[in-house]
Amino acid sequence: MKKIAVIGCGNMAGAVVRAMNDSNKEGIEFLTFTPSKTRAIELAKEVGGSVLENLEDVAKADYIMVGCKPQQFSELAKMLEGVDLSEKVIISIMAGIGQLKVSELLSAPKVIRLMPSLPMEHGEGICLLHYSPAVEDSEKDFLSTILKKNSMLFELENEDAFDQVTVVSASGPAYIYYFMAAMEKTLGEWGVKKEDQRALVAQLFRGSAKSALQKSDMDLEDMIGQVTSKKGVTIEAIDRFRRDELSSGIQAGLEQAANRSFEIKKSL
Repeated sequence: MKKIAVIGCGNMAGAVVRAMNDSNKEGIEFLTFTPSKTRAIELAKEVGGSVLENLEDVAKADYIMVGCKPQQFSELAKMLEGVDLSEKVIISIMAGIGQLKVSELLSAPKVIRLMPSLPMEHGEGICLLHYSPAVEDSEKDFLSTILKKNSMLFELENEDAFDQVTVVSASGPAYIYYFMAAMEKTLGEWGVKKEDQRALVAQLFRGSAKSALQKSDMDLEDMIGQVTSKKGVTIEAIDRFRRDELSSGIQAGLEQAANRSFEIKKSL
């Protein structure tokens, strides 16, 4: 039986653990730790795991998932000094902290950077993966097996690309919700009931996303063309978006988010 210790049991770490547990056919035991124990107890109850009384006890696990805030990592590493993690596989879900720094501060050569997206708790996630050279194929396969049921997996060999793609895959739901909120607000101004606003807009995004996946060989501009017609209704909105350079604004926002990620990485 493989043991996975979880340090930090916040929203994202919890989503990952619940997704892993959902596909737990490998006989995994989860060991949870938070300083106050509160969220560790809650998560352990959900997945049938055990709460660790002391941080040093993470050494009992085969895999150690680090889910603390990036700015807390240096302090965490100091607290783990003297704990032999050299044979452990470290799974870092921290944004902005590179694989080399994780490896150096924990004296652990086997490091996997994992960047999940919150929708994995509903079986619709994205997980980015980046492996240090010391991680063995069997260890990669194990992690992939317990993630792929609830997420599409993308392995990135270039760590800079990993950090850039993160602002699309992991941050992306916030951008989608922002666009959805604008639609819901307009529907509300038109008299649509609040519960219908969410149902209508959510179904719109779900159906459109499914079409985009099924027609992945088709250019998105051509798909826009299938919905619009010259001098019709839909093209009025598209033309307005183009005049306002909405696409350029989205790209600029992604670049700004990526730059911020690199700034954080340098400062930690």
